[in-house]
Amino acid sequence: MRFTLLALAALSSSGALVSASPVSFGSPIVLPGLNLVPKSALTPSLTKCDLQSATQPAATTPLPPPSASLSVYHIAIGRGTQNYTCADSTAASIPASIGAVASLYNASCVAVGYPTVFATLPQEALRVPITSIPPQLVPSGKHYFSDATTPTFDLGPLGFVHLKKVASVPAPAANPPAVAWLKLEYETQGDIGPIQEVYRLNTAGGSPPANCSGMPATFQVQYAAEYWFYAT
Repeated sequence: MRFTLLALAALSSSGALVSASPVSFGSPIVLPGLNLVPKSALTPSLTKCDLQSATQPAATTPLPPPSASLSVYHIAIGRGTQNYTCADSTAASIPASIGAVASLYNASCVAVGYPTVFATLPQEALRVPITSIPPQLVPSGKHYFSDATTPTFDLGPLGFVHLKKVASVPAPAANPPAVAWLKLEYETQGDIGPIQEVYRLNTAGGSPPANCSGMPATFQVQYAAEYWFYAT
């Protein structure tokens, strides 16, 4: 079952990276780097650019490669929150992840034709409060957790898939600290479409504090990331 308002909470209009209460979408985001990209690359269909020429960013420690039978299907920028809970507000407790929620925006042709610009988008997105659709990018869909451990991606006509985490490596050192880079694989029957594997890469933000000192029972940390979808 999808998370309700807590899972759909996204970003604070104040721009604070950590929020103790659910927040909602509002003013549009403009990503300065995309001013360098022709408008034709910002409204792509799957057939307008050769996704097989796109190259994943290099992880500090390599993740397992995509399965040989799969190819790049879609590339998106995700912007949302990583969500956490604390057993109490003391330094003895460690924040525990309760999933994430993000809006996804189609950046496939930007990744192919303008990889240097594409690489800047997660950090750019993290610095700008999001409350509605970026006018420069077409929405791809939503990412959320259907239960405490199952990341789910709803890309509308492109597919709907539940996955499981199969590999994780630390993100490169950054300020603010970023959540790990991941490889996810298809988990359950009943999904729609050809998506089999998803990578979360080039993350920005999203990491919780080291302990729960002074933290509320639940809180969100803003993040952005590249999402790479692989399909049959």
